[in-house]
Amino acid sequence: MVIRLLSASGKGVEVVTSAEVASSPVLDSEVSGTIASLRERFEAVRRSEIHRVRGRLGNLSSDQEDVVESLSRGIIEKVLQSAVAMLLNTAAANQSAFVVETVRRIFNLRT
Repeated sequence: MVIRLLSASGKGVEVVTSAEVASSPVLDSEVSGTIASLRERFEAVRRSEIHRVRGRLGNLSSDQEDVVESLSRGIIEKVLQSAVAMLLNTAAANQSAFVVETVRRIFNLRT
């Protein structure tokens, strides 16, 4: 997975495969690696918490399970939104080293 900035007219972050990036500006590996690590950490917490409370939820229909998954993924995306935006903005300004290190320390991410 590679993360790239959208054009000035676009907004947000786009996750694409390596093959799709051939001619696009790619973020430095420290920033993209930190974003990937953040997402992995939060996804692991999300899955763990769903597993932890699964027994208390009782028998859920397929639709209800989809709602739980969608809700929990949406919460994770909202929580990560500002951290990812900050990392992307500092990368675009070539000022990412301090922010990357700070984020890694706050969330105890691998270096």
